[in-house]
This record gives sequence, structure tokens and C-alpha cells, in this order.
Amino acid sequence: MTAAQKKKMADERDAKVAKEIEAEAMRKAAANEGKANEPDVHPYRMQVVERKNRKNQDSKRLVEFDEVRRVELVYEKDQLNSEVNKLMNDFDEEIREMQKEKYRLESDLKNAEMKLILLFEELILLQSMEARDQELMAQLGQCKQQSDMISQSIKDITSDLAKKTKEIDDIREK
Repeated sequence: MTAAQKKKMADERDAKVAKEIEAEAMRKAAANEGKANEPDVHPYRMQVVERKNRKNQDSKRLVEFDEVRRVELVYEKDQLNSEVNKLMNDFDEEIREMQKEKYRLESDLKNAEMKLILLFEELILLQSMEARDQELMAQLGQCKQQSDMISQSIKDITSDLAKKTKEIDDIREK
């Protein structure tokens, strides 16, 4: 139900209540025309428990008091209705904000899920390449050993060459 429909229903109820109050006032005014000479009853006495076959002793002042009280009640009702409408609108606005936040969070969650899936796929790819990586690391170790052996051989050959060159120089000098 929209706010406009709620307002329309509230206005219709208010109009109906106003008509009932007016009809009641007219009935009491008509009833009081015949009882104009009766004494006024204090409002405290009006709060006494109703008895069977009790006669109404309404005076003009009580009728006016009732009318004033009804006007006050209609005003209070309008104030309460406006407060309720304000609270409902505030509540609806908060719900809309919460929905927006929910959509943002769902979007963030989907992005996080996609990132997790991507990282999981990368993990699977790396695990599938791990055996090949270990083979290559073993080959690298062998190549380093061969390189060290070759370097050592070169040093040995260089030192032998230096010795031989020295021997040749010694022989030439002799």
C-alpha cells in the first residue's frame, strides 16, 4: 500500500469521524433544547459507572465540553497520524538504504568468490607444473656440477699449461 493510498484512507476515516461528531453534537443539541433548565453536572460525576435506565443529564456546557474534547481528539489523531506517516517513511528509507548496502555487499562477495576461484585455478596449475619444476631443478643441479667440474678442469689445465710453459722457457734458456 503506497503512502498516497494510506493518506487517502486516513482522510476518509477523518471525514467519517467528523461527520459522526457533528451528527452526535446535533443530536445532543436537540436533546438539550428540552432540558435547558436542568442543572450542570460536574465532569467528575460523568466518570461514574453507568447504571441501567440512567437518564442523560447533559447541559449546554457539557455539550460544548464534549465538542471541544472531540476537536482536541481529532487534532491529536491528526498529529499521531502524521507522526506515524513520518515514522513509516523513515523506516521505508532505511530499508531502501539497507537494500543498497546488501547489493553492494553481494557484489563484493561475488568479486571475492571470483578471485578465490582464480587463485584456486592458479594453485592447481602450479601443482600440475611442480613435477616438471623439480625435474628442471635437478637438471640445473647437474649442470651446475658439470660447470664446476669444467671450471676445475680449466684451472687444472691452466696450471699445467703454466708449468709446461715455464718448463719450455727453462729449456730454451739452457
